Amino acid sequence: MAVTTKKDLNLTFTTESGKEYRMTIPDYREGITDEAIKTAAAGIVADDIFAPDGFALAKLSGARRVDTTTTDVAVA
Repeated sequence: MAVTTKKDLNLTFTTESGKEYRMTIPDYREGITDEAIKTAAAGIVADDIFAPDGFALAKLSGARRVDTTTTDVAVA
């Protein structure tokens, strides 16, 4: 029986137009702190490299760690 775990960090930003922009970072670092996530997200905003629909990211509006464990079921 195989067991796999997937770890994603979901970040939600607000753009300058007021719309939400979501970014998923797969396989986030084990033990990453909330403060490290906020600092990294602030860097993403400050670097101004993402402009969905032509609007820059204005701020981080949410963050979520998503850990999914999948277990195969033996059917034979």
